[in-house]
Amino acid sequence: MSEVTTESGDVAEISQRRRPPSGLAIAGFVVALLALLVAALTALASLGSSGGVDLAGGSTAQQESGTNVDVAAVVALADAAVVTVYCGNSSGSGWGIDLADDESSTDDDAYPYEIVTNWHVIEECVNTDVPITIQTLEGATEADAFLFDFDASYYDETSEVWADLALLMTAEPVATLQPATEAPVVGDWVMAAGSPYSQFFDAILPGTYTFGNVSNFFPDISIIVTDAAINQGNSGGPLLNSRGEVIGTNTWGDDTSVSENNGYAIGIPTLCLKFISCDASSNWEWK
Repeated sequence: MSEVTTESGDVAEISQRRRPPSGLAIAGFVVALLALLVAALTALASLGSSGGVDLAGGSTAQQESGTNVDVAAVVALADAAVVTVYCGNSSGSGWGIDLADDESSTDDDAYPYEIVTNWHVIEECVNTDVPITIQTLEGATEADAFLFDFDASYYDETSEVWADLALLMTAEPVATLQPATEAPVVGDWVMAAGSPYSQFFDAILPGTYTFGNVSNFFPDISIIVTDAAINQGNSGGPLLNSRGEVIGTNTWGDDTSVSENNGYAIGIPTLCLKFISCDASSNWEWK
């Protein structure tokens, strides 16, 4: 019998009845332990030789092609360039883009930074007194943002190329991401960045990343399908490839009652077609 003191200060006795181990039981335990140890060492050796896990740094992943991805480097790029976009009581995400040399960019020097997001993230604030604001990952306060251009043809069934995109401008310094000039390939590693809403914390989680692969790509309508989770609040954030380039803008995910593994992003060619002048020599059309 052993004694413990309860929160009230009383002493209670706990009965400890254990069957004494037999020699056979001990031998069996030792054999099982050795088997587990051998299996663990074999698994680690296999991972180390495949190059899929960096046991020292823990920051690399492996594409199906066998090349390593510096996950930490891609995350660092996103940390600096992804913002949370607020519209009234709702929120989404956005990413900085450099339009300084583009004829379609704003000439208003007071708001020199441009942000890509989804139209549905900010549409409730358009033509109202409700402000659009953005916040960087390290920003202490929200900064004003203004609608520069938008395309809502996603809601038009007659449109040949769907878009649910908007361009914002702001005075808040925002780092930029480089749009990809090559089309995604099924199996490519991808990272979805943004500020999803968490039911568990009942809060927005800026700087949250999910990882996966390109599941499908429809070049005619420039829609990328991915198994990287795209949750509520990820809308407008970037979908990045292994080089840290943006291949698309996260837009929606399937209802979990239908499918839990399909997320969708609007490809860079749509951004070029709708908003900005892209250099055809850079293969912007992804042909």
